[in-house]
Amino acid sequence: MTNLLIVTSETDIHADIVIQKLQELQKSKIIVRQELQKSKIQAIRLNSESFIQKSQYFYEWQASGNPSQSFLSFEDSLKEVQDVGIIWWRKPEDYQVFPEVNDEWAIKYCQQETESLIYSLSGLYPKARWVNHYYKIRLPSHRINQIPIAHKLGITIPPTLVTNSYEAACNFVTQQGKCIVKPMCYSGFLHDGKQYSCYTRPIDVETLETFRESIRLAPVFIQKRIQKKAEYRVTLIGKQSFVCRIDAEHTNDADVTLDWRVAEPDKLVHVPDQLPIDYLNKLHQMLDELGLNFGAFDIIRDDDDTLYFIELNPNGQWYWIEILTKMPMVRAMVELIEDLALQYQQDC
Repeated sequence: MTNLLIVTSETDIHADIVIQKLQELQKSKIIVRQELQKSKIQAIRLNSESFIQKSQYFYEWQASGNPSQSFLSFEDSLKEVQDVGIIWWRKPEDYQVFPEVNDEWAIKYCQQETESLIYSLSGLYPKARWVNHYYKIRLPSHRINQIPIAHKLGITIPPTLVTNSYEAACNFVTQQGKCIVKPMCYSGFLHDGKQYSCYTRPIDVETLETFRESIRLAPVFIQKRIQKKAEYRVTLIGKQSFVCRIDAEHTNDADVTLDWRVAEPDKLVHVPDQLPIDYLNKLHQMLDELGLNFGAFDIIRDDDDTLYFIELNPNGQWYWIEILTKMPMVRAMVELIEDLALQYQQDC
């Protein structure tokens, strides 16, 4: 039996459906692929909200650094762990402390110490295989770090500028024509009890003039706006590729056509599609360069059929695409987890 530790939150439907599929396969003894009969997997869910209050653990090392014993148990799932063979880092939220901890600094201490423990999973379980290693997710999570790899692999990107200079921004937009501005990493903020998100927006010289004095306050990420003939979400899971064309034109909403994330997914047209195998191979090579097994890519095709790489999300959402298109993405994730379990068992 190989333990799969899923680091996530209570509302993560991706963890829900993968755990359900694993359980169905174990109970029915269905073999996804012939060699997978060698591996049995127990999914163990670490929900960040309940971890402090509903788990117990100890990890002990000898003077030489050799581990002498370890233990991890979860009160909410009644599962105990002495070893972990696979780690799937999903979407952990804030860690909730015990009710009796009410001092602001004590709360912060408990949360940060717990966070440090969770971020140390690679040290606690050094032999474990990861769907995507947390520390390898962090590098491409910052958009600029994706550009050198795209250049190395010959993947075209929109002309791009990052600056805090009004003059540089103005010159770029004047030269490129229609442009967009978007955050490199920041996703949103809370104001007066309401959550706001930061989406892609058009930018022109007149708008830049309005912000002439404030551009210096933070980095500004500007790209040439690509005239969209088609837009794709390409999800790579292990060696499998899932190409979904997302059409927002029918909405007649300029904000949605600029950034489809503004709308609810079921309001958009999702169609299984294809891209050239050579291009998909380059996307797989990008994951290989980053040491990742999973990635969600946003790609745009322009009127000349040039494909533009927009970004890679190394921990993106994907289950909504299966719901809307019936592409077997959950099955692919289960197969990836099974492959990682076999690799772990071979190493042991």
